[in-house]
Amino acid sequence: MKNVTYRLREGVNLVHEGEDFYLLSEVPLVAVKVNKALYEILSEMKRSTSSPCSLENDNSLMDLLDRLVIKGLLVRDETFEHETYPPVSIIIPVKNRPRDIRDCLSSLEALDYPRDKVEVLVVDDGSTDSTSQVMQAFQIKAISLRQSLGASACRNLAAREAKGDLIGFIDSDCVPQPRWLRELVPYFEEENIGIVGGYVSNFYNRTRLDRYEDVKSSLHMGSHAIRTDDARPSNFYVPSCNLIARKKAFLEAGGFQEDLHVGEDVDLCWRARKLGYQLLYVPRGEVKHKHRNDVMPMLRRRFDYGTSEAILSLRHRDKRKMLYIPPLYTIFFISICLGIILGYPPLFIPGLGILVVDFFRDKIRMSKTGLTLRNSTLFLSVIRSCLSFSYLLSSYLTRYYLIFFAIAALFYPRMWLFLLFLLFFSGVVDFLIRRPKIDPFSFLLFYTMDQLSYQIGVLWGCIVKKNFVSYVPVIVRNLG
Repeated sequence: MKNVTYRLREGVNLVHEGEDFYLLSEVPLVAVKVNKALYEILSEMKRSTSSPCSLENDNSLMDLLDRLVIKGLLVRDETFEHETYPPVSIIIPVKNRPRDIRDCLSSLEALDYPRDKVEVLVVDDGSTDSTSQVMQAFQIKAISLRQSLGASACRNLAAREAKGDLIGFIDSDCVPQPRWLRELVPYFEEENIGIVGGYVSNFYNRTRLDRYEDVKSSLHMGSHAIRTDDARPSNFYVPSCNLIARKKAFLEAGGFQEDLHVGEDVDLCWRARKLGYQLLYVPRGEVKHKHRNDVMPMLRRRFDYGTSEAILSLRHRDKRKMLYIPPLYTIFFISICLGIILGYPPLFIPGLGILVVDFFRDKIRMSKTGLTLRNSTLFLSVIRSCLSFSYLLSSYLTRYYLIFFAIAALFYPRMWLFLLFLLFFSGVVDFLIRRPKIDPFSFLLFYTMDQLSYQIGVLWGCIVKKNFVSYVPVIVRNLG
């Protein structure tokens, strides 16, 4: 049984002005006039953080609330209650990880899911230590390979033998929490759902690197649900360390590509989407992952991830990075950057002028809605929106172009100041958003190494494959 709830998106407020009622977001600036009845429903949502239970039976109201979700004012959450328990086959590839596989299999024994509905298949990928002996202590189906074939081949081999209607993939260095299956499996009650991914957290919490990885790992998909939308293109995927697939969808998509050592989960998700299956990520069904908690292994893994971009772009030519470039904010950003690079502060003036122009533009927009905002509130909203865009663009430049800026700085030393500006601005904002439990200096240090390792991997992959599409994003002027 599906339960649909709504809540106000963070930063969205309700405004009562005279006899009029509004739903207001200051970043980006959006105001929607609503009637008194809807205002009262939204007020109740804000107080209770969820919609009334009877709301799911009112289709006309749900359609209205869904339109507010599209405008970015509300968040829609869906949860399911079990009516049936479909059989699930859990597949784990492992090689030379006796301690990890023991922890993983022990956690599976504690799953809050009917034991007779769970099948566990572990593929020993040519281990040369005591891994196979550890596996014998558990009631599982073990498949032993004399020669290592790689994780993708192991997953495919087990999937062909799996008896369950659903296939759950985790890695041997993962520890699923007791409600892992119970919280993710019900989403497959929707027939068009092909793949569901759940929340991945960090198993370790001892060092500063552990706490950095807890918020910045590429396996961390965020705290909000994400669902593919047929109406707009998406490069969204879910990682294979916490991925449940409908067996039919997995086999139709051809399984994991066995020649891919990184990015195989991205490739699988994109192929499933082309077959018409929907992808879903929900911040539930937690799996704790033992991230690499030494600096060099972590950086090598980031490099590996970077190399996959060129390979994936060759296999999925329709998947391109989208770069949001609104004209006014772009002029602001360019003027600030040129002022820093050329060491000429008067170049900041056009950027400040853009803020004034945007202020009056938004003032006119608000006047049409009938909502009166104080000039200070309106101008602060303009500044925050502009800084938000600047953060996104700085993060993109930091992710892909730091090494090129560093090379340019060897010939034009002022570029070092620009490079430091990008790193500091994007890194500090990231720190404030993610709130890691480490000091800012350590976060910025790991952040810099992380970005450099990934983009060196991207460049190396592009050179090897002679494909530089990763550096040519599709420019988008609006997000509508």
